[in-house]
Order: sequence, then structure tokens, then C-alpha cells
Amino acid sequence: MFKNPRLALIVGILFIDSVVAGGVGPLLNKYTETLSGKQVWVMAGSALLLGAQLVTSPVLAAISNKVGRRPVLIGTSLMSLLASFFLLPVNAFGYLTNRGVEGTTNGMQSILRSAVVDTAEDGDVVQQTGILGTVTALGAIFGPAVGGLLIISLAQARYEPKPLVIMGIILAVVNVVLTFVFKETSQKEKQPIDPQELKEKAFNALKVKTLWDQLAQVEEKLKGFKPLFIVQLLTVLSLGYYNYFIAYLIVGNLGLTYREASYFFIYYGIITLVINLLFFQLIVKHVNQRKVMIFAAIGGIGVMALYALSDKSVTMLYITGALDACTAGLLTGLITGQVSALAAKGGGSGQIFGDSQALGGVASFVTALMTTILTALDPRAPFAFYALAMAVMAYRVATLPKESDEETKPENQK
Repeated sequence: MFKNPRLALIVGILFIDSVVAGGVGPLLNKYTETLSGKQVWVMAGSALLLGAQLVTSPVLAAISNKVGRRPVLIGTSLMSLLASFFLLPVNAFGYLTNRGVEGTTNGMQSILRSAVVDTAEDGDVVQQTGILGTVTALGAIFGPAVGGLLIISLAQARYEPKPLVIMGIILAVVNVVLTFVFKETSQKEKQPIDPQELKEKAFNALKVKTLWDQLAQVEEKLKGFKPLFIVQLLTVLSLGYYNYFIAYLIVGNLGLTYREASYFFIYYGIITLVINLLFFQLIVKHVNQRKVMIFAAIGGIGVMALYALSDKSVTMLYITGALDACTAGLLTGLITGQVSALAAKGGGSGQIFGDSQALGGVASFVTALMTTILTALDPRAPFAFYALAMAVMAYRVATLPKESDEETKPENQK
């Protein structure tokens, strides 16, 4: 599947990190069940994670550009291991602390994307970063899916989170070992770290206008990057339902048990991963990705409507999950591959990905906020927000300028 074994290691590290971050997902409400509005507290934890990611991603990216990818990956994997221990006491403080510390490790995503660009051959950047983007986006699903295997097989795990937390700690240790095995991919000379520069990047991450200005600066060097990245931001808004699934399936009208929800996460995670692997390994080079994205976004609008209507039917939920995997489930991989391919032409990919992930963190935070507000009105209401974002994204993709459109064409037409 991967021409370069290092790419397999990169995907493996990200997959395990996603499972560690989300493995306890089906039982997260256990940490907030003594509080009023426990669903809001669960979403508050997500917002805290995203807020920490917002600040640390550009900082970690800047460090990786100066000292290399490997030291940063080792550091973030150790932080992820530390975060897992905070979940051993089953209370709100442990949960919120875990989300905050775990958020500091989410910068790993931009570092690994940079490592893929470092190692992938020119014609393979879209393929390899597409798979990486899929694993990143589906982290909220893969974690609960793997945790669900434990819930199904171990009765104790259906009622209290500690077995899932222990599983996460073991996997986090495995990831620490893998990051030590990881060989440096950046060929740049190491440079001294300027603490003042890192401080500025952390503060700038909270200034949306500054981040937007940085994006405009990238556009001056890489024509076509900004329109593609705006599509990526819309993808983040569109796929907010990945993080909403747990609340929707367990706390919402469907009222699934932890075991029933686990079966769905396993089914949905497997079918989406298989379709993405087949698409990005066998098909993506031979199709016009722009047309595929328009189809996937329009299909995703219908899928959002079906999710809203399946709040009383488990059968419809499973059918919708399969349709989702064939449409909206392809979006993140597609746009990630296109953005990465263009960024690779401009060099300094670590910095580009770090700054762009900061803007992505803003979009994720907005999505979490809108989801929380709309959930208070009706559990189905957030799907209208996701559908609207997909409609806007389909329009933006259809009107991409020539420089951006070049990255969406089949390899033999570039």
C-alpha cells in the first residue's frame, strides 16, 4: 500500500494517537453525569481540546521546522501519554484536564503531514496526505470504534471507563516507542529556537485577523492556496458531526446503549476507512477531484437530512452511514491532498501546515459552539448547520480559480 515504509509508520502513529484521544468516547458522559447539562460539559471538553490545539499547533510547527519533525513527535507522544492518566479518576476535573493536555498534542497532525510531504514522491503527495487527512478527520470515529471492541467483549467496560483508559495508556506507550523508532524526514539544517517568535505565534493564533493575513501572505507565494484552504475550512465546518455522533446516538432520541453505539462506530469506521483506502490508492490519480468533491458535498447534504430523520430508526442510521462513507466521507482526504500538494511546491510545509491548522482550530471551535447552541434547540438541528456548510463548500469548489483547479485534475492532465 505504501511505497515508503516510513509513510506506513506515519499513518500508524496518527491512527494510534486518534484512538488514544477518542477511545473512551462512548463513555465520556460518565465523567460529567453528576453535573447538570452533562451534554454541554462534554462539548465544553471538546472546545477546550480545540482551544489548546489552536494555540499550540503553529508553535509546534515552527519548532519542527527548526529542529526537525522527530523531536516534536516524541514530545507530543509523551504529552498524549500523560493526558491519558488524567482519565483514571472518573470525574469532570480529570476529563477537562485530559482534554486540555490532549489538545496540546494535536499539533502532531500538522507535523505528520509535513513528514509525508518530506518523504512522498511528487506524484504521491495527494494519495498519501489524503489517507492521512482521512485518519485525522475520522479520529473522532476510530477512537470510539476501537474502544467499542473492548466494550463489546468486556462487560465491565460497558459500565465504567477505566478499562478503556488502560487500553489508551497501553496504546500511548506503543506510540511513544514508535516515535522513537521514527527517523527524521526533514533535510533542513537545524536552527536555534527563538522563544519570542514562539510566543508571538501562540498569541497570534488567537487573532483570527492575523491568521487570515498570514494566509494572504502564503497566497502571494503560492497562487491558488487560499481558495483551496477556504474549502478546507468549510470541510471542517461540514464534518463537525463526527464529534457530535456520541451525543446524538447515546443522549439523543435514538438512545442507543453503549454497546449498540459501539457496533455502529465499528461498522461506520471500517466501511469509511475501506472506501477511502480504495479511493486514494486506486482511483484518485485518475479522476477529476473537483468533480468528485462537488458530488461528495451535494451527496453529503442529503446524508445530513437522512441522519436527522434517522433519530428513531437504527436501520436508517446504518444505511445512512454507508451513504456517508461514499460521499462526505471522502471530502477531508480530497481537500487535504490538494492543499498538501500545493504547499509542497512552496517549501516550509511545517510552517504552512501549522498556521493553517490554527485557522482550522478556529473553524473547529466555531463548529463545536454552533453544535452546542443548536443541540439546545433540537438534537437534529446541528445537521442543518453541517448541510449548509456543505452547500457553501460545493459552490466554492465549483468556482475555484485556475491556479487552485490545477491541483484537482488527474495526474495525466497536469
